[in-house]
Amino acid sequence: MPGTYRVLTTPAFEREFRKLVRKNPEIKNYLEQTVEIIETDPQNVTRSHDIKQLKDVKPGDGQFRLRKGDWRFRYDVSGRDVVLHSFRHRREAYR
Repeated sequence: MPGTYRVLTTPAFEREFRKLVRKNPEIKNYLEQTVEIIETDPQNVTRSHDIKQLKDVKPGDGQFRLRKGDWRFRYDVSGRDVVLHSFRHRREAYR
């Protein structure tokens, strides 16, 4: 699927991100790298990223998971839009 997707965020994602950046400023780099990946290949068609479609997850709850180091991003893909839902450390992401 060539082309670029538009990356959007939810208010919950914005809150989580602001809180995490205060504690750990280098997290901005993870977000920048992640946005670059999901703008071009959010469904991991190229199989070159650690992206997984989660089973038994409803649309709107973050159907895809991207793993970047110890951090987990959950997002949905709707048409040409990607909506980021959460950004958590791995020890908290699956609770």
